[in-house]
Amino acid sequence: MGYVGGIMKFKDIIGTNNKSVLKEVSTVSLKDTIVGMNAEFVGNITFSKILKISGTVKGNIESTEDGDAKIIIDEKGLVEGDVTAPVIILQGEVNGNVHSSLKMEIDATALITGNVYYDILEMHGGSTVNGSLIRNKGKTTAGLLEKKEGADEKNASFLQSIVPNKKSADKKDS
Repeated sequence: MGYVGGIMKFKDIIGTNNKSVLKEVSTVSLKDTIVGMNAEFVGNITFSKILKISGTVKGNIESTEDGDAKIIIDEKGLVEGDVTAPVIILQGEVNGNVHSSLKMEIDATALITGNVYYDILEMHGGSTVNGSLIRNKGKTTAGLLEKKEGADEKNASFLQSIVPNKKSADKKDS
């Protein structure tokens, strides 16, 4: 393989037969971050601009305060953790909650096991979400979580009021 001054050439890493990867990499800007197809990253990621996941990430992914940050999880991408960014394009798999403050696109090949928080949602036929779809309506995710916890407490008290108490049911039987 061609090593130049102890540095491996990019074509040596991905091979020359994979023209789609070469084309994809040629369109990537210097400000983009990529987790490659054969890579596994363990830990949390904080990014700005564009993050493309083609490999595996075991940890949470969060964008900085940058309003134009975008994450792309392609068909081969797997994230085991929560994902938070203004714009999310999801074609792969996420095992965790997905939070988008602007726009989320869930492709037909996507699988999400967790809740989806969105403002604008584009969901293609064939995609799978094992969780709830929750519209932000301009609110932050933290505010939505507090609202949901309060709703759970109300539901619990409502259920207690309609489910008969075992002691009172025993008195009726005697």
